[in-house]
Formats: sequence, C-alpha cells, structure tokens
Amino acid sequence: MNEIPDLRLIQESSENSLDKNPSAPKAIVLLSGGLDSAIAAKLVIDQGINVVALNFHSPFCTCSSNSKYNQCGAVYFASRLRIPIKTISKGDDYLEIVKNPKFGYGKNMNPCIDCRIHILEKTKAYMKEIGAKFVVTGEVLGQRPKSQMLHALQTIERAANMEGKILRPLSAKLLPPTDIEKEGIVDREKLLAIHGRRRNIQVELGKNYELIQQYCAGGGCRLTDKNFARKLRDYFDNNPVPQMKHMKYLKIGRHFRYEGAKIIVGKDEQENKMLETWAQKSDVILSVKNIKGPSTLVQAPKTDAQIKFAAQLTLRYSDAISGDYIVEVRNSRINNQWTDITIQQDPEIMQKIEEYRV
Repeated sequence: MNEIPDLRLIQESSENSLDKNPSAPKAIVLLSGGLDSAIAAKLVIDQGINVVALNFHSPFCTCSSNSKYNQCGAVYFASRLRIPIKTISKGDDYLEIVKNPKFGYGKNMNPCIDCRIHILEKTKAYMKEIGAKFVVTGEVLGQRPKSQMLHALQTIERAANMEGKILRPLSAKLLPPTDIEKEGIVDREKLLAIHGRRRNIQVELGKNYELIQQYCAGGGCRLTDKNFARKLRDYFDNNPVPQMKHMKYLKIGRHFRYEGAKIIVGKDEQENKMLETWAQKSDVILSVKNIKGPSTLVQAPKTDAQIKFAAQLTLRYSDAISGDYIVEVRNSRINNQWTDITIQQDPEIMQKIEEYRV
C-alpha cells in the first residue's frame, strides 16, 4: 500500500507558489519541525496550492531547536520549501488542557487528542485571517496509537468542527476523501497511502525532494517522557494556577520536594548558570564554597530545615569528600534571611535523599 509518487513530477524549483499564482487556493500546513509535515507540504505545493506554514511552540517540544539543522526544524523546512511561516506559542490555557484532558492521556502525560483539537481551534482563527480553505498535516495513519488511528482522527475533526477540512497527504488514499479532494482542489491520485511507524518511504522522499541529506530520528514531546511527566504532576499538585513560564524549570536539574519546598540541583555548569539567572526575589541559591559542585535553587523557602536539607543536597552532588564544608546561601535581590552553613555530609539524610526526589 505504501507508494512513492512519480519523482519526475517533482518541480525543479521550490519557489513559493504564493509568488507564482496569488489567486490559487490557499492552505495552512501545520509544520511541526519533523520530516512528515514537510513532505506533506511539498506534496500540496506541487499541486499548485499556496501554502503557509504554521508552527506551534511550547516548552514541551524537543524538536524546536534541532542541532542537525542548526535552527528550529520548522523554520529550516519552511526555508527549504520557500514558504512563509508563522509561529504561535502555546499559552497557559494549554496547561489547563494538559492538567485535565477531556480525552485522557497517552503513555504518560501526553494529551495527544486534546492537543490536536487545541491546535486546530487556534488554526481555524488563522485560516479566517489569511483566507485559507483547508489545513494540511503530516499525520500518518497508524503511526501513533493515541492520536493517529482512524477513530482518533475522526474524533479530532469532529471536536474541532473541522470535518472535511483537514488533508493528510501521506495517508490520504487510506482515508475517506476530504472536501478538498471532492471539490478537485487537490488531486487525490497524487497523494500517498502510507501506514504505520516505518519511515523508509518518508526518508526516500525527503532525500529526493532535497529536504534532507540523511535522516536522524529525533524530536518529540517531553510529555511522553516518564521522568518529565513525574515532575509535571508534582508541579500541578503544588501550583493551583499553572503558568507556562514555570515549565523551563522542569527541563533541567535534579528535582526534590522537602516539606513543601521545591529544590532543584544543577547537573552541570550550564544548568547552574540557568538556575542562578532564573532565581526570583523569594528564592535562594546554594553552592559549596571553594569546591566544584552544583548550584542549588530553593524556591521560596520558609524554614531553616528546608535550607539545611538543600545544603546537604548541594554537598552530596559536589566534589566534597569528607570533613567540614561551607555552603554559601545567597539571595542578592533581597537581604539574606539565612547565613552560610558549615556542615558535614549527614549519612542519615544521604540515605533518605531518594524519598524526596520528584
């Protein structure tokens, strides 16, 4: 069933069709930064459709700054396709969806169906703004068990009130015809019938379309990662009004919660600098004096016990071996409530550290 189109039909130039024929039908492609959506866009561009890319960004994306392109993957592919791109950042309203998804989670805290509905609802507003007739996605039937099975795709379309308006070029021949195909805006015979998780067809097309030289799998969503999901659950449990600006903290460091206080221990020099830069007025930064080791961020500590536990963590992950060490307690933005602590590693606390890890 998986088939590759006749490559002789590929245009020699990838010039944006917006410049070639301004009166041609216009479509929005949801360009994720991955190869599938880029190929979907190319298949539609080659049929003379004016294509505008729309990319949704959030701290949960792992493909936004892709090292293999040395830039955002979506921006890279938009430049290769020579199409304009608009980026929309998901806001705090999306966090409410992550916290309480109507259609449930996937493997961890990934609300895949609710996420697609949210994106499409935002996309509808942009469609109206630029006069686009339909939406193009890189979804492949059967590629993802939560959101790309037939019943899930149909549920998403109904919930977003987008039935017949979403074209999935990679699997179009395996799906019911869309309004776009029925009206002859797009030729269904020039679309594909890819199914499942194998990527060999997409890789070959990507090379032939000169979108990639070699394929390196990567990117995705942090919400599918069990460790990140655990940190996010802890955040939701302790923050009744979640804010997207806080998500950056969950992406770095070792996380602990002690007597209600959130403690983050940096893993390397770069993370140490981030934690020190991100510290708020009510936060405290700890480090071991004259010893290589982490910066530890304590968010809004309220008790001596919280600071002392954070000091033990800081010592634990430093190069300290034995004996007395001075742990500096800093908050340059306000007068320090706490002073530096001279401590040794406490074996009893060391044995219980994992009990407090998030």
